[in-house]
Amino acid sequence: MKTTIRKLIILFVILVISFGSGYTQTKEELQKRKQKTEEELKLTNQLLQETEKSKSIGLNRLLIIKKRISLREQLINEISREVSIIDKEIEENQENIKRLEAELKLLKEEYAKMIYFAYKNRSNYDRLMFVLAAEDFNQAYRRMKYFQQYSKYRQKQAQKIIEAQKNIEYETEQLAERREDKIRLLSSKERERANLSAEKVKENSELIRLKQREFELRKKVEEKRKAMEQIKNAIAELIAREAKENKTFKSLTANEELISQGFKNAKGKLKWPIDNGIVIREFGPYVPAGLKGVKMHNDGVDIGTSIDAKVKIIYEGEVKTVMAIPGANMAVIVRHGHYLTLYSNIVNVRVKPGDRIYEGHYIGDVYVDESERSATLHLGIYEETQVLNPKNWLSGM
Repeated sequence: MKTTIRKLIILFVILVISFGSGYTQTKEELQKRKQKTEEELKLTNQLLQETEKSKSIGLNRLLIIKKRISLREQLINEISREVSIIDKEIEENQENIKRLEAELKLLKEEYAKMIYFAYKNRSNYDRLMFVLAAEDFNQAYRRMKYFQQYSKYRQKQAQKIIEAQKNIEYETEQLAERREDKIRLLSSKERERANLSAEKVKENSELIRLKQREFELRKKVEEKRKAMEQIKNAIAELIAREAKENKTFKSLTANEELISQGFKNAKGKLKWPIDNGIVIREFGPYVPAGLKGVKMHNDGVDIGTSIDAKVKIIYEGEVKTVMAIPGANMAVIVRHGHYLTLYSNIVNVRVKPGDRIYEGHYIGDVYVDESERSATLHLGIYEETQVLNPKNWLSGM
């Protein structure tokens, strides 16, 4: 029975510790995500300021605004979750203060009784007579030790009272800090809501202006569709050509197999192809803004970046294709064993087919659309002909 009870107590303690550590970790992770969102918002502001230098209305500007709205909503949700965590901390502080005050009350009551007892027996003569009235030496010794231990116990009780008071002061300070944090966060949340409303108004305004240029927009969208189709064909032709040369995935060299496995193992940890960027169009189906009835599919991610952005390779491999694509400028395809990466809408290409390049190798610059003052890189990742979502492969996505 005792063993069972002991096991239950140990299990309870482990659960409490695990919950506490998980709670702290959740708060730290939330703060990191919030910081990342704030950094991305800052970057979208910089990109938007650059596009506003141009009087021309473009899709990229609207995409940046939409991304900023999404980030703002995400930030508001993260602030709400942080407020919930602080509410729990405030509740814990209040419970701790109540518990400590109850303990302090008991300590003071016990100490008051001891003081009263000491007052009643304050005479050294009475103590001496109490010791001398013992029946034998052993009893006299025990009575003397009793007085000594009682005195030490009084000192310990006094120390416990001081410690309890200090603990209450600490918990009270923590409670005040948590309340200040909550006020600050709620103020920030209201500010972000106001910003969000303003940005949605701006989004609607941009949409109205874009709809007035529907013919031009449809032309651009059609150019993009043709560019993506050309890229698909280029990858299919590359794989077919390699098959004829007997260099399919079935006959990779030992080094190519090593690179392929390394790329696979790096899933979720691959570095971005540019130093500063934000995904303004996600992987998958979408409807271009301002064009009803038009459906498109993005086979990669479109990354908005600064106008001086340099494109870098995300993993070591061999350059297979460098080609010009109407509507997407230059495109570079790099093989990494079973995998392929595509970098398009770049200029000033610094590599050629056959080049062995390594992670971080500079391969060109992101094209700048001067009419919109915007720069967007398209990144695609493939496992042979299978299209993969880059969001699952890049770090920090």
